[in-house]
Formats: sequence, structure tokens, C-alpha cells
Amino acid sequence: MNSKPAILLVDDEKRFIDSLASILEFHDYLCTKAYNGNDAIKLLEQHSFDLALLDVELPDMSGCQVAEFINKAAIPTTSIMLTGIKTVETAVHAMKMGAYDFLNKPLEQKRLFNTLEKALEHNKLKKELATSEKKYQLLSEAAWEGIIIHEAGKIVEANNLFFEMFGYDREDLVRGLYLEDIIPSACSRLIPQSNSRHITKGVSNCTGIKKNSARIPIEVKFRTTTVNNKEVHAWAIRDLTEQLRAEAENLELHKKLAEANKLKALGLMAGSIAHDLNNILTGIVSYPDMLLMHLDKSSKYYKEISKIQSAGKRAAAVVADLVTITRGEKTQKKVQNLNDLIIDYTNSLEHSEKQAEYPSITIETKLNGNINNICCSAVQMHKVLLNLIGNALEAPQTRTITIETNNCLCYHPLHSKDNSSERQEYVKLTIADNGIGIKNHDKDHIFEPFYSTKSMGKTGTGLGLSIVWDIMQNHDGWIEVKNNQPGARFEAYFPASHDRPDKNKESRGQVIKRGQGEKILIIDDQIEHNEDLEAALQNLGYRSSSVTSGEAAIEFLGNNSADLLILDMIMGEGLNGRETLEIILKKNPHQKAIIVSGFAKHEELEKTKELGVSFFLEKPLTLAQVSSAIQKSLYNP
Repeated sequence: MNSKPAILLVDDEKRFIDSLASILEFHDYLCTKAYNGNDAIKLLEQHSFDLALLDVELPDMSGCQVAEFINKAAIPTTSIMLTGIKTVETAVHAMKMGAYDFLNKPLEQKRLFNTLEKALEHNKLKKELATSEKKYQLLSEAAWEGIIIHEAGKIVEANNLFFEMFGYDREDLVRGLYLEDIIPSACSRLIPQSNSRHITKGVSNCTGIKKNSARIPIEVKFRTTTVNNKEVHAWAIRDLTEQLRAEAENLELHKKLAEANKLKALGLMAGSIAHDLNNILTGIVSYPDMLLMHLDKSSKYYKEISKIQSAGKRAAAVVADLVTITRGEKTQKKVQNLNDLIIDYTNSLEHSEKQAEYPSITIETKLNGNINNICCSAVQMHKVLLNLIGNALEAPQTRTITIETNNCLCYHPLHSKDNSSERQEYVKLTIADNGIGIKNHDKDHIFEPFYSTKSMGKTGTGLGLSIVWDIMQNHDGWIEVKNNQPGARFEAYFPASHDRPDKNKESRGQVIKRGQGEKILIIDDQIEHNEDLEAALQNLGYRSSSVTSGEAAIEFLGNNSADLLILDMIMGEGLNGRETLEIILKKNPHQKAIIVSGFAKHEELEKTKELGVSFFLEKPLTLAQVSSAIQKSLYNP
């Protein structure tokens, strides 16, 4: 980079300009010559000069015009006028138009170099000031806030973001723009008064008013300082609209996450007793099975034993609901049509018996004929409909229930609505009643296990809506409850599927088949359960044995064989069901097994499936379930 000062010499006298150039170049100045005003302007546009020595009288224009061009074009060049005695007044006029100084011809060398030195210093300061102003302007425009400077409430300068924020432009600023135009309610607090103690800086939140009268929440940071013995008031204004919206959305998201974690914790607590309860219920469910096998329907005690069996199954259903809350997804999902599932349920005997208890209530369906399919468990969908419709039937003062299906595009409420997330396709199931509705306090707790709004003595365990909530989570959906004015409205959202539905329906009937002496080993840490199941299987024609630990099972199979294992997943100290089966399969890879559990972690079940086990039974067991699983495991693997 050349460090020599660059000077443009502009004069129509060639001998004078050549002589001056020789002197200046001898003193390490870099000189460029121009003999008229137009050439000078072209050179100024194409090159950078520190100084320009301009003769006042040029053949095509006045040197004053060149000085004026430099000033208006904001070219960082300092002008010095060259003049004869008769044109001093003209030179002074040029200085008023931006020229730094003037020199009289003939030039005095000492004064020439003194003037050049001072002009170079002036030019340096001028460039530094221009650079500082550019930096200020860049910082002002790059700021996230709208920045203004005001004098006694009148806005005298502002950046572009301020204009964008409030809808004004620079013409409005020129006509006159005041603080009262943008934040009237805050002006008395934020504008320092001349007769009061000045507040030099601070922060305030208030409401801003845009040019179109729209109101926006804003944060104002203000500072008062002194520049050149003059007070300067600067404000930085931030639009809080997006921040408040994001905070509200984040608060709602945290609220829903907290609710989800609370329900999960309650569910885990409830599930911790499921295993023990199912072991107890096994006897209540299985013994009536065994007794009824040996009794005719006309027997004196047949009806009473059937009631015991029915009560045990209802208790087992409650425990199954607890397991549903805690275990997460465990049932197989298939692509199905929601309308078909609703029609199947409303035509079921279970629904007909329930509705018969409320003859004054009408159920209407508004099913969208072009509804998308969903990937779901038919069994769990049956529970969703059972609980939501049952809840509506039992709502006080209900006269009409509406079941509606629709396609929709929306965000999942637990996912942030930012640029990284997009609206997804969902199928919405709406079940609404026109009863008395739900109190706001109850809405916050309605999906919690054991929470019920029903009077003491009415039906329900307080688990129904918890089951629905959990099923929705397992299907990657969600459920919302709203007051329908009148009545309550439940909206369940399922991810849509464009796959074709599976038309194969599973048979619900179960027939108890007798064995033919097949050897079955029962592995369970509950002695009573082993005795019950062992006796039941022997009555069905199987040869059954039992052990109470995984280690005992491995030892037993070292000396004996078994056609089939019925293996509990959770046992006391020592090996669990999966670990036991892994060791047995290493010695006998063809060993067949059925897994049984009152409550098992989903991860353990998945690992057991990888071992080749395809039949999983939940306690309490019925003879029909056990008989069917044994036959399928042995003869239809």
C-alpha cells in the first residue's frame, strides 16, 4: 500500500501545474494533474485523493463547482482553493461550500507546505469521523431494537427497524414525530423533565401504538447522556409480541409436560401393585373355571360360582387398566378405519346394554365418509369408545350425545410451533354431550388415575379417562377436553395413515380344548398360583409339574423334558423369566414356551420376543386363555 499523500492538481496553466507537481513530488507527494473541471471530476470519481488543489478559474467551470461536487458527493478529499488577488472573495465562497482553505498565487513555499500539512490532518480527522459515523449507522441498523434519539420528546433520528416496527417513515420524521405518538401512556415516566431530577438510564415495559393505531407490547431501554454540552436522549425499543407469544406457548408446553409426567408417575405407582394383585386374582378367576367344568348349569351353586367368576374378571379388568397405564404400548396395531371401529362398537352387545340404562339419551353420529385411516389397536380403541361414550352417558342432564369424525391439519401440542415443526395430518374423534359440562377445576385433573367427578356409589373406578389418555399417548396422539356450552366435548387426535386398512378380523371366541398327556412345566415364584394352574391343567388332560424359580427350572430340565414351559416374567431373587429362558434355549434351542406375567416392563417383553416366544398371557389366567395358548404353541406355532 502506497503511504505517500495523494494530491489532485487542477489548473489550466500547464507550466504552473508541472512546476508545482515537481516540487511536491520532491517532498514525497503523489501528484495527479487535471487541466479542466470535467477531467478533475472524472478523476475524483475513479480514484482516491487526500487533497485537491483547485484553481478558481477553469476553462469549463469554476473551481467552486468542483469543490461543491466533492462536498455533495461526500468524497473523502479535502479541497484547497488556488486564487489570484482579484478572486479572494470567490475563494471564500468556495470555503463556505466545503473547501478547507485557499492559497494565493504565486505560492509561498513555506505557507504551501504548512497548509498542506494542516489539510492532511483535517482530512485524516474527517475520514475517521466518517468511519465512526458508518460504524454507528451499521450498529444502529444491525441492532435487534428500534433505536431513536429525541430532544424534549421530539424524535430527531431513528433507525430503519424503528420505522418498520411502528409503520412510520423518514418523511413522518421530517414532518414531526413525537414520543406521544408512539407510547403516550409511558411518556410522563420516561421523558426527563427540565425541572426535575434527571433519570439517566432505565428500562420500562409498556404498550406501543403503531401508525395504524394497532397496539404492541414493547420494552424500552433509555439512556440520557451529554454530548458537546448538550443532553442526548437515546431509546432502544424492542417489540415483545413474539417473545410473549413464545413464553405463553412455552408455559403451556411445560404445563402439558408436567401433566404428562404427573400421570406417568401416578401410573407407575399404580402399576407397582399390579403384579401382586394379578397373582391374588388368579385363584379367584381360575378356581371358578375348574368348578364350573364339573357342574351342570342346573346345579344349585352354578349361579353363585358364576358370580364369583364374573366379579374376579371385573377385578382383573381394573388391574389390566392399571397395567395399560404403566406399561405403554403393548398391543399390536393395524391400519383401520375409525368409522368402522365406531360402527362396530355402537352395534356391540356391551354398548347396547350400557345405553339401555339411559333410555332418554339419544346418540347421533356424524361420520366423515372421506376419513383417513389410522394405525391403531382395535382392543384399545374399544376402550377409548367405551370410556368416552360411557362418560357422556353418565353426565348429569345429558339428552344427546354426538359422535363425530373429521380429518384435520394441526400441530401436536407437545411439539413447539417453530420453523422446525410442520402441521401434520390427524384424524379427530369428537364425542360431545349436552349435559352440565365440566368445572374448570375438574378439567385440570380429569385424566389423573382415580380422579372422579361422580358421586359416591355411582359406577366407575376413576381410571376410565386415565386409560384413554394413556392409549392416546401410545398412539402418538393426544386428547383434549372442552366445555361445550352446554355439555362437555372430548376431542381425540390420531395420526392419519394413507395405507389401506387390514380387513382381517380376529376371532373373539375361545374354546377350552383338552390335552393328550403333554408334559408342561410351570415356572412361577408363587406357590399358590403353581398349585392352582397345575391342578387345572391336570383336569384338562395335561401332565403338569411346577417349580418356583428359574434356577430350579434349569435343574429340573437337566433331568427331565417338557413339551411346553409356562414361564412367569417376574420372579423373586435370582433369574427372571427372560434370563431363565435364554439359558434353557442354549441347551435346547427347540424348547417351546409361553410367557405369563401380572406386570412386566415393555423392554423385557420385547427382548423375550426376540428369543422366539410369540405367546404372552396376562394374569389372572382363565382356562380358556391357557388352553388356547397351549394348543397354538404346541401345534400351531
